[in-house]
Amino acid sequence: MVVEMDTCIIFGGSGFIGSHLAEELVRRKYEVKIFGTFQNGTGNLTNFIDNVELIKGDFLNPRDVSSALKDVDVLFHYISTTNPATIARNPVFDIETNVIGSVKLFQAALENDVKRIVYPSSGGTIYGETNGEPITESSAKNPIDPYAISKLTTERYLEYFHHTYGMKYTVFRYSNPFGERQNPLGRQGVIPQFLYKILHNEPPLIFGNGTATRDYIYIKDCIDATLAVLDSRTKETVFNVGSGEATTLLKLIDIMREVTGKEIHPEFITEHKKYISKNVLDISKIHQETGWVPSTGLNESIKKTWNWISTCFI
Repeated sequence: MVVEMDTCIIFGGSGFIGSHLAEELVRRKYEVKIFGTFQNGTGNLTNFIDNVELIKGDFLNPRDVSSALKDVDVLFHYISTTNPATIARNPVFDIETNVIGSVKLFQAALENDVKRIVYPSSGGTIYGETNGEPITESSAKNPIDPYAISKLTTERYLEYFHHTYGMKYTVFRYSNPFGERQNPLGRQGVIPQFLYKILHNEPPLIFGNGTATRDYIYIKDCIDATLAVLDSRTKETVFNVGSGEATTLLKLIDIMREVTGKEIHPEFITEHKKYISKNVLDISKIHQETGWVPSTGLNESIKKTWNWISTCFI
């Protein structure tokens, strides 16, 4: 059982990662509250909506936030007002909402005697460009875009609240989670975006030559890793969560050909924007602390995602 947790609240629990987290916590018989505006509906919660408490509110409204945090043991802060694409267009809005909003949320958690805060950071961006070797949690942080800067800043504020007030916290630096419920029409998630294009006989769009490497992890493995840490007695506060394997976009296309049985001819687009070319996480720390390792291979997880997309987006 998760240490120090009877009742938890997930800010952003109706989203992609948050809904999978909520579903697994429900399965484990925790009391789960989900806070958000629900402006995109509750479709991600369909399978377990009768077993959670929905709290409608505005993340940027202090009264809504404080009220939602009463009698809560663990706060999962999985809400965001922006994504990497929208932040790039308006970093000031991100600072005013996500960064300042997060700090106010942490203050409210302190005032309401929340025992622990859990935060999803970005292992795929905060380290910046690397030489392709697996990145450890202690590797240099060289964020090159506003999204990564925002994530790292929020991490630092959690560290501040811990050292100043004793607030317990855990940061998960997720690589590139994907799977069911990830919107293929959104601005994140190359795997569902590619699969949606393939389903509709359109060419997947690859920026560059397709040799950029990323670390992709299936969403259910991602959640298992998260709860493995919270189940443990570890005193460590920051964990990389990924597959530990580097995969190129070209390799993704090869796997998708095998999974879908379709001819796939991606369209390559010259892009002058600076992207991280190599990213793979070292996951030895989480394995040493909890014994966790990913259990779903890339082929199998892409197949699961394809089955979901081909059912829901035909």
